[in-house]
Amino acid sequence: MYQYIYATAVIVGVLVTVAFLILRVMRGGIGAMFLKAGASICFIGTAFSAFAFNNKEMEYGILVIMGLIFGLLGDVWLDMKYVYKQHNHIYTYAGIICFIANHVFYIPAVAFKYGEGQFEWWYAVINIVASVIFATITLALEKPMKVKYGRYKKILFLYGVFLSCTMFTAINGLFYKGFSKELFMLAIASVLFTLSDLVLSNIYFKEGGNTKPNVIVNHLLYYAAQFTFASTLLLK
Repeated sequence: MYQYIYATAVIVGVLVTVAFLILRVMRGGIGAMFLKAGASICFIGTAFSAFAFNNKEMEYGILVIMGLIFGLLGDVWLDMKYVYKQHNHIYTYAGIICFIANHVFYIPAVAFKYGEGQFEWWYAVINIVASVIFATITLALEKPMKVKYGRYKKILFLYGVFLSCTMFTAINGLFYKGFSKELFMLAIASVLFTLSDLVLSNIYFKEGGNTKPNVIVNHLLYYAAQFTFASTLLLK
C-alpha cells in the first residue's frame, strides 16, 4: 500500500511543482508562495511514505526527513522575501540558515550509507577540506561571474561549505565503499542541489539574473534533488 502512496506523493508533487512554476513566472505573489510550500510538503510526504514502506534504517530515515523539513522551511522563508519585500534581508538570512540546517542533517545521513555510519576519520577530513576549497573558489569567482554577494558573503561561505560537503561525502562514498544504488542516488541528488544553488546565486545576486528561464531551471533542479533524497528511503 505504501508504495502506491509514495507514487501518488511523487505525482502530486510534480503537478504542484509545475503549477507553482507557472504561477511564479506569470505573476508570483503569495499564491506562488503557498504552491511552493505545497510542492515542498509533497517531497516530505514522499519521504514518509517511502520510509513507511521500508523502515529498516531508522537513523537514516530520521536524518533525511529532518533535512527535508528544514528544506520546506527554507523554501517558505526565501519566497517570503518576494511577498514582503520590506523585510527582504531577514527572510533571506532565515532561508539560508534553514538550508544550512538541511545539510547538517544530510551530511550524516549520507555518511550513514558508508556502512552503519562508520568510516575512517581521514575520509571526513578530505570531505571537509574539499568543501572549504569549493566554497572559497565560489566566492573568489564573485567578480568574474558578475555577482555581488554583499552582506551575505560570510553566511554564503558557511552555506557553501555545508552544501558541498553533502556532495563530496556522497561522491567520495562511491570511491570509499564502492558503487551502491543508495550512494549513487545521493550523489545525483547532491549534485542537482549544488547546481540549483549555482543558478539561484545568479537569480539573487546578479543584476538581470532574475529571469524566467533561471527561475524554472533553478526550481526543476532543486525539486529533482529533494525528491531524489526522499526516494532513497525506498531502497532496501
